[in-house]
Amino acid sequence: MPEKVESTPFEEALEKTGNGVYNVLLLLTCGLILLAIGVDLFGFGLVVAAACDLNITVSQKGILTSLPYIGILLVSYIWGYISDTRGRRFSLLVSMQGAFILSCLSSISTNWLLLGLIKFFSVCFSCAANSVTYTLLGESCIQRVRSKYMLLITCLLILSPGIAAIRIFFISFPVVTYPTLLLHFKTEIPLLGINFTPWRLLIVVLAIPSGIGGLAIHFFHESPKFLANCGKNKEALEVLKSIHAINNPGAKEEFGITSIYLEDAVAKKPTSLTRALYEQGAPLFRPPMLWRTLQLYFIISIVYFTNNSLLVWLPYIMNLVRVALSQNTTTGGDICSLITTKEESISLNATLSSSNTTVITPEICLGYIENNVIITLAAAQCIYSFLNFVISYLMRWRRTVLLSILLMSTISGALLGLMPEPISSVFLLMAFTCTNLGMGILASYFVDLYPTSCRGMVACLSIMVARTSTFIGINVVGNLIFYHCHTTFYVWSIVVFSSVVVAWFLPPDKPVQR
Repeated sequence: MPEKVESTPFEEALEKTGNGVYNVLLLLTCGLILLAIGVDLFGFGLVVAAACDLNITVSQKGILTSLPYIGILLVSYIWGYISDTRGRRFSLLVSMQGAFILSCLSSISTNWLLLGLIKFFSVCFSCAANSVTYTLLGESCIQRVRSKYMLLITCLLILSPGIAAIRIFFISFPVVTYPTLLLHFKTEIPLLGINFTPWRLLIVVLAIPSGIGGLAIHFFHESPKFLANCGKNKEALEVLKSIHAINNPGAKEEFGITSIYLEDAVAKKPTSLTRALYEQGAPLFRPPMLWRTLQLYFIISIVYFTNNSLLVWLPYIMNLVRVALSQNTTTGGDICSLITTKEESISLNATLSSSNTTVITPEICLGYIENNVIITLAAAQCIYSFLNFVISYLMRWRRTVLLSILLMSTISGALLGLMPEPISSVFLLMAFTCTNLGMGILASYFVDLYPTSCRGMVACLSIMVARTSTFIGINVVGNLIFYHCHTTFYVWSIVVFSSVVVAWFLPPDKPVQR
């Protein structure tokens, strides 16, 4: 009579695979993919600013820079469904390769409308990776390093705006990258009736990480937890064995597990696409997950509303401060004194004109990006990335760290208008945007607090919430700052503080022992 095979819980089997080469390479690949979509998304704003030959007006520039966020809003739900039904690896393969092809195709656009349309579809593909990477990495790594690794890949996502700028700026290091927008060439393409200029080359350069990421993900397995949740226990077991072999080369001890089971596996019946999409997302907004979903989504909306909205205006504000100090137009007052009243702007422009300096207005297309703006953007994102790297070693206190980040942002915003001179208020402005340091922490909550069956959906929906708040922040708050600067920051600080209150009710870092 055959012996009965004892089945092992999935998490216990995953722990036995250890942490090694496979997990580190997957970490690097997921980080590269996040870097790719960040560089492509933030770098597009630089492309629009340099595309002079398309004769883009100010209103058309606004439409172009908003289109990628609209694409994210429309398809994130669908990618969440695909991730939870077809697989994490499948989603990344399709999305990254599709994004790379479409991004390259947009480089030969004949007008601004075609450029925006192709870029819209490109972002519809690439936005899948914004959440699927976290899910794949979290489900393939042991509990001990899971949260830490998710923080580390967030470092590259935070660094992406700076890297998008560095690709343009580094003129002294041609080995790393060539100053694309500072090149002077014009290659005619008679068939399309366009000239291939540096900004078109820049689109291809910014898309390269997406292509590399799409190829690299071929060499990794599907999430073993996803396979187990789909009832493919044998395939999941083979993946675990392969990960164990890669992490423990030459180990004398074999994997030793012949059967596994998933504690929170959910069986699904065949149904229509519309019904399946509804059933995939509906549990997130019903008890017992309703409160947790609303809680995390509220914090995410505040985090992205604060950071991404100000990220758009930060280079412009910093440039105003630099010019004002160089022309000695102000010796005191906070940063709001430089950006609120029209009289100050007129006097500043008059000073610039009297010193034979070109006054840059939205109607003028220079074809290049100001070096000081690029340096500022790159330096800021490098600092944020370094701090995020430090936070990755503090994940056992993630709730405390998140509360500290949001509280620091609140205090900085409240004090920003009370500084006696602009330099100190600039530092507080930078500290006010530090909410992005909580992105990786929030992503780790999605992996730990939700079952495998809806983990991809909750992560993709979080991106919809994040980009919605970003879209609102760019179009509403940006205008308020220049007319009611002090009031805007005071109210904004109260809004950020509300996220501190909500984050207080997240699960404690150390469960209470009974």
